[in-house]
Amino acid sequence: MNSNHLQTLALVSALTFSGGTWAAEAAQTPSLASRVTHYAASYTVNPDGSNLEDRAWSMAVLKPEMVAGARGTSVTYDRQWQKVTVTEAYTRKADGRRLKVPKAGFKEVPDATSGLQDLNIEFPDVAVGDTVVVAYRVSTRKPLFARHFSINESFPKTDAYGDVRIKIDVPANMWSQDQARGFREVSRVEKAGRKVVEWAWDNPQPLLSAPPRLSGHELEEQAGVLFSTFRSHGDLAKAYGVPAQAKAIVTPKVKQLADQITQEGQAKAPREVAKALYEWVTLNIANTGPCLRLGSMVPRDVDLVLDKRTGDCKDHATLLQALLKAKGIASTQALINAGTAYGLPKVPVVSMVNQVINHIPSLDLYLDTTSDSVPFGMLPFADEGKPVLLADGHQDGLKTPVSPVGFNQQVMKTEVIVQPDGSASGTVDVALRGLFAVNARMRLRQLTQLQAASMVKKFFESGGQAGSGSMVKDNARALRDTYGYRTQFKVDQWVKLPGPGSFIIAPMFYSESPVADYVAAATQVVDPAVETSCSSGHSIEEYRYQLPANMTIEQVPQDVKLDSDKLSYSATYRLKDQVLTVKRVFDDRTVGNVCTPAQAQAYKDFAAKAVPDSTVQVVFK
Repeated sequence: MNSNHLQTLALVSALTFSGGTWAAEAAQTPSLASRVTHYAASYTVNPDGSNLEDRAWSMAVLKPEMVAGARGTSVTYDRQWQKVTVTEAYTRKADGRRLKVPKAGFKEVPDATSGLQDLNIEFPDVAVGDTVVVAYRVSTRKPLFARHFSINESFPKTDAYGDVRIKIDVPANMWSQDQARGFREVSRVEKAGRKVVEWAWDNPQPLLSAPPRLSGHELEEQAGVLFSTFRSHGDLAKAYGVPAQAKAIVTPKVKQLADQITQEGQAKAPREVAKALYEWVTLNIANTGPCLRLGSMVPRDVDLVLDKRTGDCKDHATLLQALLKAKGIASTQALINAGTAYGLPKVPVVSMVNQVINHIPSLDLYLDTTSDSVPFGMLPFADEGKPVLLADGHQDGLKTPVSPVGFNQQVMKTEVIVQPDGSASGTVDVALRGLFAVNARMRLRQLTQLQAASMVKKFFESGGQAGSGSMVKDNARALRDTYGYRTQFKVDQWVKLPGPGSFIIAPMFYSESPVADYVAAATQVVDPAVETSCSSGHSIEEYRYQLPANMTIEQVPQDVKLDSDKLSYSATYRLKDQVLTVKRVFDDRTVGNVCTPAQAQAYKDFAAKAVPDSTVQVVFK
């Protein structure tokens, strides 16, 4: 459970919610800063999947700390395929007066990253005791998938709600399935060729907090409604896959490029060919970001992607599929969630997938070319351990692989030569493998020599010292599962000489996975009901200190060896002829990528045992 990657992950909800300690009894009501007094979402769906979404809500401001947040809200939409009409927006003062949002209170703000549009709404003169009210309609004239509709309306039980209503009106002959979590069904009627279902919920006494789950199977910790016209996850995958895979055409340009890539790389065996093609797409087609959204569910033509040298995840996957096809290698595309969901709800909804990758069945490989730092055969951490919806040949229960235990490694070797005046110089050599190599390659890829020198300088400044140095790093375009760099440094006064004094055994420069990061789990708060993302890792730190004649070590720290089922820590110290050598090893054999609270607590308890040694001081005179 590598603490460098340990983080609490919450499933995406419709409204932002606060964290805290799990309270199983609703009677333990928190002191409320706000309350949603009314919330209504109504969808009217056409046979082609286009729809009208009417949404209205009001929120009472109960405490001063909520005033700033209540002053504004926003509606995000796709300007090309959607239209937003605000029907009312005002502040209802405590005395009943209505202050309408003026024209200047509506501001359109484009999001360059996602390509979407934000309509920001600023409520006037909000104070404690007031209620902000808004109602609007979103008209969607092109659905994500033709003749299909799906939603996931979720509401955290940690927020106070009055009357909440969800209503869906679809053609009676449009097959659908739904699942309500906590909501009660108010009505379900078929009349005049329409099927209308309505649910209701309230939450007058919110819980202190609800435990986010990474399993994501039913989002049971949140109330809500799932509605879908897809019969299965396989049908969802097919809705994407049929038009997408039709774009994976071996055009003359694709054929020529595939031949050129494999000839230059002298690739002959299928795995060598796939590797050469993967690396070319990864390094030569820039990733343009979010890809599964309105009006953009079908990849662009492969020749256009080659001409532009840019593309989103759909374009990447389709181009690689076409190149593989040109060399006789069968592959398919796959939908996954590259966010925080490690499971899928029973009712298939489009919002639970947000990334397209490739799968080569004959090589049993999943590939994601959207990251320019991940080598062939690996996946980004966010893609690991995720349910897979194959666009062709879908099978329930498939998941992407996770990094095997022992694969993620760091070896850091530090040599420090201490001068009689207390200054020091030396080198730090860092060798990485697996996810650690990927992360460092991505972090240091664009780093110039000037920036590296500044990085060394700032590292020592953060510790109150004056230092300088330089860095030599591996070629970031070489997509291997290993990566390394060497730093040379000088420190004006590393220790004060003559003594007495002391120093701590600690890294002399940045590294991706230092032992200290693992030991830091000793201070992390563990919620007994919160799952965390995690991964295995192996970190080795070797130090060699060449000490001057006027520096005498009074006592060498004792060796340490700690072991548990999935974790181990060891440290050895040797002093000979004014040379102090230290070796520390932290081995984390946790199987990722989701860890239970019990695992997190066991990790914390083990790390606490390593704290005394990791902070031990070497005393000298």
